[in-house]
Amino acid sequence: GADEDGVVEFLLTATAIGALFKANASISGAEVGCQGEVGSACSMAAGGLAAVMGGTPAQVENAAEIGIEHNLGLTCDPVGGLVQ
Repeated sequence: GADEDGVVEFLLTATAIGALFKANASISGAEVGCQGEVGSACSMAAGGLAAVMGGTPAQVENAAEIGIEHNLGLTCDPVGGLVQ
């Protein structure tokens, strides 16, 4: 079970990563397709989990990068860029 401090650390870390995506790219499936939406969420979760597991800032950054990296292909976006 997670304690309250761990939950707060996870949420703050994930929020910071999400804010970077929002400021520099997009988190909107309608705007960038599901690869951006799912990829940013995966990145936020990976970074948050690395943080609560005691990762260094570099490890948190690497986890977040790996999370987005594997969603940069055409996960479920149809031809023409239209969203389902």
